[in-house]
This record gives sequence, C-alpha cells and structure tokens, in this order.
Amino acid sequence: MIQPISSDTLSRIDKLFMDQDAIGIEESRRLRAQRGIEVLVGDDVKASYGLQLALLTAVNLGVKCFAGETKVHAAAEVWLAPCLVLVVRAATLGEAVVELGGKPTVWSGLPPTGRHLILGNAVAEAGAVRMTYDGWRIAVGPATEVPRMAEREYCQLASIAAASIAVGEVFADFAGISITATRRVVTFSLWRPDLSAEHPDGVGRQLVELPLAVGAFGLGHLGQAYLWGLAALPYSSRKDATILLCDDDRVEKANVETGALLTSVSVTYLKTRVAADWLETRGFSTRLLERRVDENFRRTAGEPVIALSGFDDNRARQWLSEAGFNAIFDSGLGGEDHNFDTIAFHTWPNPRVACDVWPLESTEELAAREARKRLLAASNAAYQALDADECGRLLLTGKSVAVPFVGAVAACVVLAEMLKTVNGGPVFSDLKLRLCSLGTSRLEGRLASEAAPPVRGVQTHTIKRVE
Repeated sequence: MIQPISSDTLSRIDKLFMDQDAIGIEESRRLRAQRGIEVLVGDDVKASYGLQLALLTAVNLGVKCFAGETKVHAAAEVWLAPCLVLVVRAATLGEAVVELGGKPTVWSGLPPTGRHLILGNAVAEAGAVRMTYDGWRIAVGPATEVPRMAEREYCQLASIAAASIAVGEVFADFAGISITATRRVVTFSLWRPDLSAEHPDGVGRQLVELPLAVGAFGLGHLGQAYLWGLAALPYSSRKDATILLCDDDRVEKANVETGALLTSVSVTYLKTRVAADWLETRGFSTRLLERRVDENFRRTAGEPVIALSGFDDNRARQWLSEAGFNAIFDSGLGGEDHNFDTIAFHTWPNPRVACDVWPLESTEELAAREARKRLLAASNAAYQALDADECGRLLLTGKSVAVPFVGAVAACVVLAEMLKTVNGGPVFSDLKLRLCSLGTSRLEGRLASEAAPPVRGVQTHTIKRVE
C-alpha cells in the first residue's frame, strides 16, 4: 500500500522535478534510480586517504541523489584494503561502500556505459568524468580534458569538494539543468576562490592547526554536511575535540535523502542525538543544546567561540550574530527549483551590519513567494495528484527543494574559511557561487584579509605529520 505524501515525507529532491516538470513522486524516484551513478576506481585508492574520502563522499551523495543506485567498480583487492577514513566505521573499503548504501563490484575490465565518474589511476574511457584535486584546488570534467592533478593532501576538504561537484555534474546533466554538465571543465580553489583556475596561489598551504571546539547551529542538510567535513579532518586525538550541537527538531523521513549522516533508522529521533551518536562513535566529544536560537540566546563562558551556522532563516542568523561568538561562518542555500544550487557564504564579524548581511524578506517578497506557492498548488498536475485539498497542497509547495551535493559543497566553502582563519590564511567576508553553472571562471567574493588575524579564545590542535 502506497503511503500518502505529507510535508514530513515529501522528498526534497523529487520536489525539484515536481516544480520543474510536474513529474510525480513515484516517477521521479523511478527515473533517479534508473539513471543511477557509477564510479570506476583505480587500485591506488587502497593507500590514499584523500582518494578514499572522495570515493566515500561520492557514494554517500550518489545513494541519496539517485535513490540508492550507486555502483562502484574496482579490482577485487581494492575492496579488501583497509578503510583509512573515519567518516565510516567499516574495516575495509568494500564494507565502507556497503555501509553507505553503495554496491561494490569487481571490475570486469569493461568501462561502465554512458557518463560515469573515475577516481585515481582508473582507465579513462569514453564518457569518463574525472574528479581530482591538489592542495586546496579541485578539478572535475571529461577525463580526456582533465589530467590527473598531483593530489597532495594539504586540506581534506578538497577531496570532498571534488566528489561533491562530480556528483552534482551528473545530477545536473540528468535533471536537464545544464547542457554542458559532465562535458565542461570545472576548477576552483578553496584557498583562493577569487583567483583564476590556473593561478599558482590556489594550491594553498598545508593545514597546521585545527580548532578544538566548534558550535554547529542547525543540523539539517547543511549542518550535517559540516559534521561530515569535520570528521574527515586529521585530528590525532578526537576525544579532545568538542562539538556543540544546537537544534530542536526531530528527523523526518524527508530528511534522510538530504542529511549526510542519516539513515531510515534515524527517523523520529532528535537531530542532536543522531548527530552526537554519529560523532561520538567516531571519537569526538559532544555537547547538546536542544533549543531554538532566539533574541535572548547568548553564548556562555566555556562554550566554543567559533560557530558554524546552518540555519535557513535570516532572523536566526541575526540573533546568532548578537550571541557573543568571536567568529561565525554561515552559508545560505537557495530553496526553489530555479535557485536550489546557489550558495551564499558570509562570515561574522562582517564589514556590513547584520541586517544587511542577512536581510529579512520584505512584504512584497513574502507576497511574491506566497503567489508562487498558490500558482504551483493550483496549476501543477503533480501537486494535484498528491492532495485534493488546497491547504494540503500549499503545505507541500511551501517546502524547500534540496539536493545533498549542494550542501556538501557549501560545507567545504564554510569549513575552508574557518580553517584558513585558524591557520592565518586568506579569508573572505562574502562569497557567492552557483554550482550548476560552474566553470573555470573566478567566483564572486570579497577578500577580507590575505592573512587572517587570530581569533580570540580559540584553542587549537597541531596536526601531527607522518614522515
């Protein structure tokens, strides 16, 4: 028996196709699973932390974006290799792919049909889309045009960003959002996103310090992507790193596809508890704040001085800016079919006042958004089929579109700015990008400092280098 769709169960990915093409939920899910995604992996992945992190990120996002259908092809010995990345709990790389919902297969020697991703020293056949990185730079595109980069592991976020953009390219091609997706070359640097792709400064420097205490505010699509990224960083003693988790919502069925840490078992549990369990089983210490941020919220002594903002509400962002944190790193994502892939990054303190950085919607903007909802509810056949009642349809049309590769890239931007701040690198007060139209062009941004000054009160952990 098919369960009725409610605002709690409506897939935020399927909503994109409902809004864009009036495709019904079941048909959208069928088409996503039919498209699926395939990854061809080279045998050098066995000994590379960065390549394994890219692979597991691609699997996690692929499973969620394409309704569970993610196949990974590699030689048999690759699947028996130790898993080096602690975002999963599996002992071997094959078990790690299964843990995330992917399907490891022994490569037959024949390339996957159609557009597929390749990683490491895998054979670059026709239709292969390479994902690669070097330092803080990433490159994604046709393997015939994108040579493999040096893949130096200066910052683990580059692996995550490369994989996230690669999955996003396949999704944008499938969804008909971009006719050049998977056929273009996408390059940029998390160290200097304002520079051209070829600029040598984009490689950046090796990380030296990691923050020992961070607050994560809002544990939805974006907030969980922050935690995935934090768990990938090279803490030698994770128990000394404390993450403060703030949210008061429970996991809904619709969250599973967009939440980096979630499975169907997570549904109905508080997001703070799910996130804390995930982090603690990976060695981190956690503290929980199960409440909303409002005008009375204040940071207390002993709590982290750095906050990662994952809110989807500008009022909450403004309140957080007044709460006493020494540094806030925030990103906002678009929530409609025409802008779901947009990312706007801001840091606080900022040259502008909070109400200019995070403006509230005007009466006219609210009215225009309400009008779009009503038009969808009245004219879109996919919504008509879900609920005969106008009020019920309006609840569905009011939900945001969200696709997890967007939050993953946004998290890399946010965490990169936090890490550069801690390590005295070049930092930005504002950045803006649109994923489905990325290329080799410079990103829109405002450079705040070429060498970030120290943040008061930050305790750090020095990364131990293995020679």
